[in-house]
Amino acid sequence: MKSKKWTSVVVMTLVAALAMAVSLGMTPVPVNAQQRSIHRTGSPTQTGAERMSNQTVPQTANGTVETRGRDVRYRVVPIPILPGKTNTIVTDVKSVNNFGHVTGYSFVHTSNFNSVFLTGQGFIWRNGQLQALPLLNGWPGAFGFAMNDRDQVAGTANKLDGSGNIVQTAVLWDHGQPINLGTLQPNTYSFPLGINIWGVVVGGSQNPATCCNTPVVWYGGAIHALPYLPGMDHGFAESINDLGMIAGRQGPPDQSSQVPCLWYWNGSGYTPVSLGSLGGDYGDALGINDLGQIVGWSLYAGDIHGPAYLWDYRHGLQALPSLPGDTDGSGDNINELGQITGFSQLFDDNGNFISQRTVIWQNGTVTGLQTLVPVGTPALTDVANANDLGQIGADSGSVGDGTVAGYLLVPAH
Repeated sequence: MKSKKWTSVVVMTLVAALAMAVSLGMTPVPVNAQQRSIHRTGSPTQTGAERMSNQTVPQTANGTVETRGRDVRYRVVPIPILPGKTNTIVTDVKSVNNFGHVTGYSFVHTSNFNSVFLTGQGFIWRNGQLQALPLLNGWPGAFGFAMNDRDQVAGTANKLDGSGNIVQTAVLWDHGQPINLGTLQPNTYSFPLGINIWGVVVGGSQNPATCCNTPVVWYGGAIHALPYLPGMDHGFAESINDLGMIAGRQGPPDQSSQVPCLWYWNGSGYTPVSLGSLGGDYGDALGINDLGQIVGWSLYAGDIHGPAYLWDYRHGLQALPSLPGDTDGSGDNINELGQITGFSQLFDDNGNFISQRTVIWQNGTVTGLQTLVPVGTPALTDVANANDLGQIGADSGSVGDGTVAGYLLVPAH
């Protein structure tokens, strides 16, 4: 990491001219925002699969799975399971790099959910071969989450503390070797979700006593807290591009709002910028590409429903369509071609979650991923990024009941 310090800082200075500003407003936390907030980062410990993924079978109006008359666009390649494990998961961040290499983790499912954390082991899958990532000394479990084009992997190491609670610390696997990235304070957790080509990692450092995250970035061999917008005191960094721009969220002490934001490098440190809203008080910025385009979700006025969005500095937030019959959405990742992966969701008029489907947006059009894969493909319940070759990471099933399996969707033509 120390040898990379000069490269990360120099590259981040390239975005100093990208300052832009927009605004947002505030209220008590609605059910919809609470449920969306468990997405990725809502609990002290994380599996990388916090979405409501066991409720997402795509159905027609009569309740049958859509499989007929489809135009197959992807062949489905299963990601193997590490020896001695029972399941494999590909997480919903940038887990597929531009060479088609995939990171994730395998684990042993038991009736005790802690087994996911304590038996998990990260891997890199490339050229059809599965390579286990070594565990951090003293930490029995690990998860691989995000990977760059140098096959550096950001994830977590997991263990139990003296009281039997799961503890996690951020890890960078560089040339296959684990480096403990550490936390802001002793006896706290850290959790990374993004890594760029320079090995700069972003995520959160969390105090379990307060359950609030501080948004952080790791570079130069150290952890750095990211600055807050006025009135904010917690947040999370979700994704980073190769120019050092970071997408994430921030909130005030009373949690009366959640602001999607970006941080840009100003030459000596990071500056936060609010991305605004679509009228409501809650939103998140989840993915960013090297063009500075950002995707996420934002609620409308009333904080009941809200779509996925695409943001850029010229147009601000632009709502993305949901699938017919759905009310909401979430854009999770965006590649350099502008392909966006995420979810089309159904919430009732009280803001309660009903269901969601994995989707891809291309040229402003939304398509259910289940309709683009061969008949008989298990229901795709979670989706990672599309790389610049158009390959997409995906899962079926649920970590919670041990049915989860990982896949790479490869364009068929």
